[in-house]
Amino acid sequence: MRNILISILFVLGLGFFQSSCKKKNQNVPYVPIDIYLNISLPSYINLNAPGGWVYVSGGSKGLIVYRQTSDKFMVYDRHCTYNIENPCGAAEVDSSNLTITCACDGSQYQIFDGAVINGPATLNLQQYNSEFDEYNNTLHIYN
Repeated sequence: MRNILISILFVLGLGFFQSSCKKKNQNVPYVPIDIYLNISLPSYINLNAPGGWVYVSGGSKGLIVYRQTSDKFMVYDRHCTYNIENPCGAAEVDSSNLTITCACDGSQYQIFDGAVINGPATLNLQQYNSEFDEYNNTLHIYN
């Protein structure tokens, strides 16, 4: 029993040591956001139905606002998550309206949840909080 406990502690210690030697994941630069969008305005007409999306100023390289359901919105930073320091352009929604692509490195993300579907990126798109006020037809985006 003592040998098993020593073996387990050794394996845990080795795993901790290896994880501390790995390069830390880089994150998209933090930018405070507190934006209100009145989606009744003509510039946000694409957000009036689920599946619609728009580009909005804000964040590190701009935002993609996607209407997932009648009352749920997803908001992503357009900053690509692979090679964060690369000053290359921002991620864009492709012509299928189903994926978001980084022209810099070819990484692709699902528009539905911002998850990576093709690398080299391994980190999902940076996501921001949002709350929809159905009564006022206003979307609050914040972090």
